[in-house]
Parts: sequence; C-alpha cells; structure tokens
Amino acid sequence: MTVRVCFEVFRKICRLPVTYLIYAHFHGDLTRGPNVCCDAKTTIIAHKLLPEELAKVDMLDPYYRRATKTQFDFRSLPRRLQKLKRAMFISLQQENGYVPPHILVNQGHRFTEGGVMFELYHAPGETVDQLILWLPQERALLPADLFYRRFPMLSSPMKPDRPVLSWAESLERMRRFRPEYLVPSHGKPMRNSAVIDSVLRNYAQAIRHVHDQTVKRINAGQSLEQIRHEVRLPIRLARLSYLAETYGTVRWAVNGIYRQYTGWYVFNPVELRPSPKMMRDAAILAACGGYKPLLGGARRALRAGRNQLALELIDVVLSAQPGNAVARQVKVIALHRLAAAASNAVECVIYLNAAKEAAGGR
Repeated sequence: MTVRVCFEVFRKICRLPVTYLIYAHFHGDLTRGPNVCCDAKTTIIAHKLLPEELAKVDMLDPYYRRATKTQFDFRSLPRRLQKLKRAMFISLQQENGYVPPHILVNQGHRFTEGGVMFELYHAPGETVDQLILWLPQERALLPADLFYRRFPMLSSPMKPDRPVLSWAESLERMRRFRPEYLVPSHGKPMRNSAVIDSVLRNYAQAIRHVHDQTVKRINAGQSLEQIRHEVRLPIRLARLSYLAETYGTVRWAVNGIYRQYTGWYVFNPVELRPSPKMMRDAAILAACGGYKPLLGGARRALRAGRNQLALELIDVVLSAQPGNAVARQVKVIALHRLAAAASNAVECVIYLNAAKEAAGGR
C-alpha cells in the first residue's frame, strides 16, 4: 500500500490540516511520502543526523535499491509467512516524495499543538538518527522502530551495522516514561503500563544478552563461526512471541556485532591475501578431477536433506564454471528447499530471489 493510498484512507477519518510531520528516522518507509500529506504550512521535524544519513543512501542508491528488493520484496512470501508481511511494511514504491525538514533536533524538542504537548527524544537503535515521540498528557509513547513484535533486526544482511548497545539503552530509557500506551511504527499498539514495561525490559535484555555474549567470546579469541554457533537467547526470552526470530535473527546480530567491533582479518593468514575465488575454485575442481565429484556430493547432500551443504558445494562448481546448467539446476533446488524451511521472512525472500536469478528469471 502506497503512502497516497494510506493518506486517502486516513482522510476518511480526519480532515484536519497536517501542521507537523516528524521523520522518526531516515528509512524510506518513513520519509518517502510527505509530498502527499504536507502543504506549505506543514512543519517537518527530524534529527540533525537525518540529512547526512540520507546523503549516504543517495550516494549508494543503485546498491540500496538492489539490497532492498533482495531482502524486503515480501510479495513472493509463501502464505505461512504472510502475517509478517502485513506487520513489517517496507516501502518499495518508486516515488520519492521526501521534503527536507524545517527543524533539526539534537537531543530533544518540545512543541504544543491543539492543546497537546509533544516531546521528541533522540533514541538511536535501528538507526543513529532515530527519534521517539512522547505524549505526556496521554501517557502514549511512539517508539518508531525500536520495538516491533519480532526479534529486532540488529544487523541487516545487506545494510550498514546498527548501534546495538545504544538500542538497548534507548529501550531502557523508554521504560522510565512508564507509558500506558505503546504505538510502534510496525504492528499493533499496546496498552497497560505493567505489560509494556515487561515487554520493553525483555526486549532490552535480549539485545544486551546477544551483545555481551558476543563481546565475551570475541575477547576469548573465538572465531565468528564459533560465536554464531554458541550464542542463543536464554530459554525464558526465546519463548516470548515478540522475540521470535522471524525478522531479525540472533546469528545475524552476532555477525553485525562482531563486524562492528573487529577488523576484517581473523587471525588466519590464508585470508590475508586470498586468491581470486574463481581461481581457487577452479583449482579445487582440478584437484577433484573435474566438477562431477562435487556435483555428486551436492546431489547426495540434497538427498540427505543437507541443503546448505549442497548449496556450498555447488557454489564451488558455479564459481569456476558459471555456465554449468546442471549445477545451476541443483542450486535452484537447494535454494527452494532452504526457502521452504525458513521461518524467517527476510531469509525466505533472499533464498527465493536467488533461486529466481539462478534459474535465469532476471
């Protein structure tokens, strides 16, 4: 649903002028539609870092368009994951109706409109420029994307690292408001201060747990692969429906935290000056006596239900022989099976898009 359609529906409920518009952060689902609902009298507010973050997006526009489509084109999701598609709207619309803000906020900003007090606070998490909105008279908190009923996307597969520790700190700060109402940007609102406090506490604890356990293992000299294998949410938190790993995942969060705090060298000199992948994989095929042994291994892996291993073996073949049609067919099968087994919507979309590309669909 586009911003224009949404605003038309809203206008059936309310005809009052839009006097203020707040960019919660720079992501496209929150910044691409003001031209539809604003006029010359509308005051637009954003954090002072928003123009800088948008400039980065503009600089990498072709990449971000591809990344967003690869990760978030939920139109291809199977029926079993359609509920998440409705909850996590991502703007894929071509029209960019961004209007530059009139007021740039640092730590906070207050204004009154229609007898209602509005308080804005800087609360980094999903982005560094994120603002939350507190209505003290109504005891209502709008947390932007700091909370949604899924394990948070602490590290997005194709997007920059996120300030994970700041995300937990922002949630803990939100608890101090003791809100009676919580109205996230994605998903249904919540009511009851005790329930909301419990949810925000658990959400912050989950983030801190993954962060602290990853840092602990980095300092212990463990590899990224080891850390991904070991770090899990405590059972008490993993059982909570709003921490289900159907959007963000713990292993992706570990990837992002590791990358945020360390360099690209992982104490293994084989990775210091690696050979071109195509050259290395061609040498592997030559050592195997051709591609058929690896192809056979990939097929055996498929029969055993080891779809990831099949994908990894066939990747070696296709790296050295991109035109190998038989290997490409095996890759498509493995990707479709991985998509069918995925409980995470973003993961499922990535697999399905890769299968389409491998089959020559784009």
